[in-house]
Amino acid sequence: MIWAELKKLKRHYLLPLSIGVVVLSSLLALFQLTGAANSVVGYLPLTDGILWNNITLTFPFLITFFGSYLMNREYSEDTLKNNLIVPVSYSKLKFAKIAITVFATFLFIAVSFLCSIVFALVLQYPFNLADIGMAFWKLLVTGISCLIAVMPIIAFFSLKRNLFLAGTCVAFVYGFCGIFVANTHFTSWYPTTTGLSIIKYAPNSANYQISVSIFVLAICLFISLFIISVIRRKRDD
Repeated sequence: MIWAELKKLKRHYLLPLSIGVVVLSSLLALFQLTGAANSVVGYLPLTDGILWNNITLTFPFLITFFGSYLMNREYSEDTLKNNLIVPVSYSKLKFAKIAITVFATFLFIAVSFLCSIVFALVLQYPFNLADIGMAFWKLLVTGISCLIAVMPIIAFFSLKRNLFLAGTCVAFVYGFCGIFVANTHFTSWYPTTTGLSIIKYAPNSANYQISVSIFVLAICLFISLFIISVIRRKRDD
C-alpha cells in the first residue's frame, strides 16, 4: 500500500509544491539573517534561522496540509469505498498515508539541510564536518518533533471529507503561536517547540526540560493513535 501511495504521489503536484514552500522558507531565513542589523552571520546561525522558520511558519501547516490532503483525496476522488471493497481496512489505509507523510517530512528536512549548505557556499560562510553534523541534527530533531506535534491534527481533521483546509489553518496558528512560547518556561511544554528544548536551541537558557519535551511528544503520539484506533473500530463496525 505504501508503494502504491508513492506511485500516486509521484504523479501529483503536491510534493514539488511542498518542496518549493520549504525552499522559500529557507530563503526567507537567509534574507532575515543578512538583512538584520548587527546579526551574527555564519553557517550555524543560518541553520538556526532555517529551523526557526520551519517550526514556527512552515512545517506545522505544510505537514498537516500534506498528510490531510492525502487522506482527503480518497473522499474527493471517491476512491475510499473502492479501497475498502478490495478489501483494505481503513486503519491500514490510514497508516499508509501517515507513512507517506513521514517520508515527505524527512524529505522536507533534507531539502532544508541542502539549502543551508548551498546558501553557505554561495555566501562563503566557513563550515566544517562538525558544523554539518550539528546542523543536520538540529534540523532532523526539530522536523520530527513538528511532525509528531501535528499528528493529532492530521488524524482528527481527516475524519470527514474536506476538513483538511480547516486543519491546515489550525496547524498554522498552532505553529505561529510557537513564536511567543519559544524561549519561555513553556518551551518544553508546547508541542511544536519541544524540538528547541531537545537540541538546546539557546545553549545558556534554563527553560529547557528534555524529559518534559519527550513526554509531551509521547502524549501527541498517543492521542494520534487513539484517534486512529477509534476510527478503525467505527469502520469495522
